[in-house]
Amino acid sequence: MHKPIITIAAMSVQLFDDVILEETKVYALHNGLTIHMTVSFKVCDHMLTLCEQLQKQVIDDIYEMTGQTVFAVHLYVRKLIDGKNA
Repeated sequence: MHKPIITIAAMSVQLFDDVILEETKVYALHNGLTIHMTVSFKVCDHMLTLCEQLQKQVIDDIYEMTGQTVFAVHLYVRKLIDGKNA
């Protein structure tokens, strides 16, 4: 049921070189969606900004492609990867 939403979220993540998507779950609540994404990050100085940009990108892409409202994108960082060894 939520495969198109998961695909859109995965496409959104591909725009960010420092982020690796591991898992996405979608929950439908009333008239909108909540997205839970588990990711890994390459260590960088702008991780908080990167999280905010990723959340906004996912929300905007899902709305543009489906018209569905996303109430929240929760990011769970599973691990940090040293950028030198990635």
